[in-house]
Amino acid sequence: MKPDSAKRPAQQAEARTASLLNRLFPVNRDLAIKSIFGIWGAYFLFVTSRLLYMTQPNADALLVQRVLMTSICITFTWLLYRLLIAVRSSGMGAAMFMLTLPTMILANYIAILDQIVFNHEAALFDLSYLLDPIDFNSFDWPYILDEAFTRYFILASWGALYLALSHSQEVQRMMVHSRQLERVNRESELRALRYQLNPHFVFNALNSVSSLIIDRQNEQAEKLVDDLADYMRAVLTGGAEDMITVEQEIAQQVRYLEIERMRFPERLQYFVNIDPAAHGWSIPSLIVQPLIENAVKFGVPGTDQPFNIIISAQIEGDRLRISVANNGRVQIPPRQASDRTGGTGTGLTNIQNRLRALYGQNASLFLANSTDGMAVATIVLPDPSLIFEDI
Repeated sequence: MKPDSAKRPAQQAEARTASLLNRLFPVNRDLAIKSIFGIWGAYFLFVTSRLLYMTQPNADALLVQRVLMTSICITFTWLLYRLLIAVRSSGMGAAMFMLTLPTMILANYIAILDQIVFNHEAALFDLSYLLDPIDFNSFDWPYILDEAFTRYFILASWGALYLALSHSQEVQRMMVHSRQLERVNRESELRALRYQLNPHFVFNALNSVSSLIIDRQNEQAEKLVDDLADYMRAVLTGGAEDMITVEQEIAQQVRYLEIERMRFPERLQYFVNIDPAAHGWSIPSLIVQPLIENAVKFGVPGTDQPFNIIISAQIEGDRLRISVANNGRVQIPPRQASDRTGGTGTGLTNIQNRLRALYGQNASLFLANSTDGMAVATIVLPDPSLIFEDI
């Protein structure tokens, strides 16, 4: 016999068992089974533990009777479970009603059956007396009423617990679904922002080529086109990961600045000051690119003097601070710091939107003027573990 053929009967039996459980417990199966058997299993152990400090005649027969009675209680609790799931779409009011009058009726039936089961002294495994006619006149009705109250309390407590736990599970499922939707929306937003950044970069790059052609620097323009093609292929396709290290990001920007120096060989100078501890810090890809582009686009053509761009990255506490400084002054409108870059261009707005999508309020972009005549754009990033994730 083939191994698969030997496994097939066991798999079929397992499938039949799972199908039966699904029919018996169509809603919150694991919760229902564990809570029903758990509460009555605990009750059985509690009642049976009396044998440790009380001497009872015919204890073995009583144990069998308790097993039978526990099985009856489990069955009636399952009936209550079916009542609760039958009205689950009708709201909490209908479910609470089921825990009053219907539960009282079930509790009274359990108490009567308890009297029938324990009202006879029988030998071990002798349950034939259960088939005898029932003499209701011999019942201890005060005991039945007390027992009915106890069983009602257990049933109602189980019902309240089941409703609370099932509601909690439903809320958790909704939260997980909400997080999944939020993640999909956030990924779509980030993807759209990346696609927005690409043509923005291409536009500025083509301006550089156009300037060389206008100046009739054809050889430089041709080389610039080749370098730009290689750079754009590396950055916008093969190197377009969502997150890269500071070292990789700065290396890309240095490559870009080397290309721009072909346009302004005498004027454009750049300096890089990166804290070695920050090299491996994970940051959004191309997050510094718009700052470099703006510095070159608005700074270099407007002056005949050497134009300096200083790129720095330092770790301060649990934050990473990346700054791009260049000659000149920036006009900061009198508004809140969080809105300082509003209306200053696509690149800066793109940075703000990407930071907000990735870090919420944990990251920021600031523009400022230094005391030594430099305009400074600073990105402050938290630890990468604070990026939005599903919990």
